[in-house]
Amino acid sequence: MELSFEEIIDYLKINKIKYSFSGTKHTSYKICSLFEPESNGFYFFVGDNWTYNLERSLIITSVNLDIRSENGFLHVEENPQLIYYQLLNSMFQEKSNGHISKSAIIHKKANLGKNVQIDPFVVIGKSRIGDNTIIKSHCIINDNSSIGKNVIIEPNCTIGATGTAWVWKNNNEKIRQPQLGGVFIEDNCFIGANSVIVRGSLNEDTRVGINTVIAPGARIGHGTKIGQNVHFANNVVTGGNTKIADFCFIGSSVTFRPKVKIHQFTVVAAGAVIVKNTKRSKQLLIGLPAEEREFNGNLKGIPKFSE
Repeated sequence: MELSFEEIIDYLKINKIKYSFSGTKHTSYKICSLFEPESNGFYFFVGDNWTYNLERSLIITSVNLDIRSENGFLHVEENPQLIYYQLLNSMFQEKSNGHISKSAIIHKKANLGKNVQIDPFVVIGKSRIGDNTIIKSHCIINDNSSIGKNVIIEPNCTIGATGTAWVWKNNNEKIRQPQLGGVFIEDNCFIGANSVIVRGSLNEDTRVGINTVIAPGARIGHGTKIGQNVHFANNVVTGGNTKIADFCFIGSSVTFRPKVKIHQFTVVAAGAVIVKNTKRSKQLLIGLPAEEREFNGNLKGIPKFSE
């Protein structure tokens, strides 16, 4: 993927982002990451420790960098990473094509909004799908599921799966409770590939709040309540009736015991096992079992919260 210098400058001007340019200008740039640096790339940089050997590239930054090799610099006052992400979203963000595959199986009472994209081999039960939502191939959307607007559900997800709860009869026979609830996914959410969201067990629903991102491989237990603007990294598992408040960041392979509640702005370190409620907001949970620690809101690899 490439962007021309003019396209980048036009975006800054249209969005009234103050900038100044120095260095050498080139016609176009390849969109690149500093994790895989290439010459003639388009990058953002935050911090003050430049260790990259680039040539003929364009860098958005808020610091002064003394770099030669015919590079160009867009100096901005705002967060360079935020500007970079917003610029790329304006150019490349995935949008629904409004096409419904002929191989999809859709319940006659399913309620589909405007411009919904449903890819091949999707099964949709008696449910509601909001405007501009994308359901990718091999997903199953079970009955009593409600999915908001501008949601993306990646391949091989199951929404409204059946959970399990039981008691033992006197003869050690297992008696299962019917699973009768639903799932609500609010607007602008992203559900990563191979994720399973279990429906509520009785009258409760499993809920995913607005703007929440769930990376691939999640397993969300029945009746779980996930707030708005929450981030799940890969392979997070919640037990039933877990409550995760707004603006939490959950690291890879975290496991929640059923019925645990955590406050807003909680950060959970990768691999932690959460077995008890948090006592306050803005805590770091780390360990097995996890314990609370204070943190200053500036952890490496995690974007700063903006309250």
